[in-house]
Amino acid sequence: MRTNRKRSSFWRDDRGVAESTLVIIPLMVLFLITAELIVAVNYRNLDLSYAQSEATTGAITGQVLDTDEVVTFNGSWLSMDKIRLLITHRKRSLPRILPAMPFLANQKDRVVDVVGVAVMEKQP
Repeated sequence: MRTNRKRSSFWRDDRGVAESTLVIIPLMVLFLITAELIVAVNYRNLDLSYAQSEATTGAITGQVLDTDEVVTFNGSWLSMDKIRLLITHRKRSLPRILPAMPFLANQKDRVVDVVGVAVMEKQP
């Protein structure tokens, strides 16, 4: 009978609520910041792969989009006539996992901006 009273009083007791709240909130913020960093790195790697693939495909086929850049180097110092580089750009905004907090100074939209570079083939 006495053990039942101890168990029921244990579940009704409020000791430790404030301390656990003071621990859980910073841990949740740290978890969300870590998750946002993981998402940002994965988006950057994925976009870098796509940008490089677009640059390689465009350099082989000779199809250049309006957003791409073609840079030409005169090859007087090389054995070749000239070298043309195709540079592609990709931008994507990152999702917000961590809610906006007033004490964080920089609350602008976060963007992943990557570049793909490939040497253009001579077209026949």
